[in-house]
Amino acid sequence: MTDPTSTNLILLGAGGHATVLAEILQLAGEALPDLYAPHPPTPGLLANLSYLGNDEAAEQHDPDTVRLVNGLGSSANTSARAEIFQRFRAAGYHFAGVHHPSAIISPSAHTGEGLQALAGSLINSEARLGDNVLINSHAVIEHHGEIGDHCHIASGAVLCGDCRLEPGVHVGAGAVIKQGVHIGAGAVIAAGAVVIADVPAHTLVAGVPARIKRENIR
Repeated sequence: MTDPTSTNLILLGAGGHATVLAEILQLAGEALPDLYAPHPPTPGLLANLSYLGNDEAAEQHDPDTVRLVNGLGSSANTSARAEIFQRFRAAGYHFAGVHHPSAIISPSAHTGEGLQALAGSLINSEARLGDNVLINSHAVIEHHGEIGDHCHIASGAVLCGDCRLEPGVHVGAGAVIKQGVHIGAGAVIAAGAVVIADVPAHTLVAGVPARIKRENIR
């Protein structure tokens, strides 16, 4: 489903993540959005959408008459998702959240603009999520977690209670972050990592337990 305030929807992007979002909208009985992307979609579900041009063409719409859906995914770098969100927000547009019917979002959680909670994901009590956050399939945000703007929590990752992620963090598939750990802005947690200590900003960590593999990543 999408935010109840959604009007006409515009999907930005035509890759795999955009396909997942379009299918969630279809499952929820929403009217399929118009599609804007650098190139027309390949055959498949997205080919059923009205392709109307690239991202620049999307800016022809009155921001008060549409809601955008951020169709860009994240593979270890959240900057592209962040850039498109910030660009359109600066131009006065707003982003709709997309929540799979099987996602569980606690009524006491605080969620920002454009939250995407995919199939089987869980956002537990009094968690606080910023804008443009992506919680992928079967990922878990436990109680009182703080997730900054533009973070991506990949499929099957588990963030235990009281974890704090600064903006732009990517947590890889199946990673586990111990209770109370603080992850600095722009850090990357590799798939399958087990994080038991704080991680500095713009650092890649991997392994069990997770150790620093690279610093000053951007």
